[in-house]
Amino acid sequence: MLAQTGGAAAAAHEPPSHGKAHLGKAVLITTAVLWLLDWVSTSRLGAREALGTAAWVSAVLGALTVVAHRLDTQRTPVWRQLLTLALTAGIASSLIHLAALLLVQALPDAFAEGPRQTFGATAVVGFFDGDALFGFWALLVELPRRIGAERRLEQERHALRQEAELARIRAALEPHFVLNTLNTIAGLVTEEPREARDLIGTLGDLLRDAMQESRRHHHTVREEVSWLRGFARILESRHVGRLAFEWDVDRSAEDCVVPALLLQPLLENAVHHGALRRPGRGRVALRIAHNADRLRCTVEDDGPGFDPGSARPGGRGLDLVRRRMALESAHASLRIDAKPGRTRVEIALPKRSA
Repeated sequence: MLAQTGGAAAAAHEPPSHGKAHLGKAVLITTAVLWLLDWVSTSRLGAREALGTAAWVSAVLGALTVVAHRLDTQRTPVWRQLLTLALTAGIASSLIHLAALLLVQALPDAFAEGPRQTFGATAVVGFFDGDALFGFWALLVELPRRIGAERRLEQERHALRQEAELARIRAALEPHFVLNTLNTIAGLVTEEPREARDLIGTLGDLLRDAMQESRRHHHTVREEVSWLRGFARILESRHVGRLAFEWDVDRSAEDCVVPALLLQPLLENAVHHGALRRPGRGRVALRIAHNADRLRCTVEDDGPGFDPGSARPGGRGLDLVRRRMALESAHASLRIDAKPGRTRVEIALPKRSA
């Protein structure tokens, strides 16, 4: 089985060069500010002190940047992130101050003034110096990085909403879809007038839903399944005797929320690349269930299967679903199990109620 997962953090990752640029800028600005303050307060700035300040700033900010990139910002509360970073800055700064004190003690000839503080006082002063430096780092490195990542994420969300909306309209309004449906209705008007009337009503519902002005980005499971049932109803009429749909939806999951028409590309793939490609009658099953914190939606067909690692020519359904899920939640996942005679696609989302 092939498992594929995505996360919002991965979708919004900035290029590594951007993070290095922010860190380099923070080191330069902070070092320059401290040099200036030292010069103003003492009226002198020796090369040794300047080098020590630059080394201290680089080491503490470097440690902060490494730890910040390793934090799970989706699962870790903000207060815990801030506490972790503040402790990182304080501990790193204390260690550097203590190392400098040991160097002074080991080389008394080079540092004629000798140590001016005890180890305890040096550690405490170093800790609070590190926390002060943490404030500079947050303003010059982390805040711009977070703002940039959120901006890129929102831009991609907007682009995907537009793409999803186009896909939704195409699913109901593509000329060949409407034309084939109308031809099916025309063939049923004389022989099966009730079936023709039902099909006209179903098509009208789909068109109304696709063209309504107020479009939402999320549906309840009940609304999602209702739309998919209408979509499947038309497909069954277009391919009489060749398609069968199974619906297994947990009633207690019907008020859960999913991205609008997230499952439509999966259902369409299962029909056109699965069930209709086998001789005789093909089957497509949709199952939706949930537990305490996860909503699981499964689309399965009994077609010939495919290689999940290779993209179908012109096919973007799975890619669109995967990207929408990655932006929806860092804890969403998509799994594909494909083999001859059965293809099973399962998505799992954090459970949300309407």
